[in-house]
Amino acid sequence: MTIKKVSAKKKRDALFWSGLVTEALAKAKSTNKKQTITVGSLKTAFMLQDSLTNLALGGQDEAWYVEVKLETLH
Repeated sequence: MTIKKVSAKKKRDALFWSGLVTEALAKAKSTNKKQTITVGSLKTAFMLQDSLTNLALGGQDEAWYVEVKLETLH
């Protein structure tokens, strides 16, 4: 069994996205309004939407009020 080492960049990216989702959840909970996270790649949009869906199904009702918006420059 081989164990892949996680690079420092991937750890920083994971912390960044976790912080972004946590901030949006906190705003949605305090204001009861939809929050939008704007991203630039389809891969990131799917990752965030999957995370939010899992949180919502796990009991975090605020996750239903967070929207992921894809805006590409093309």
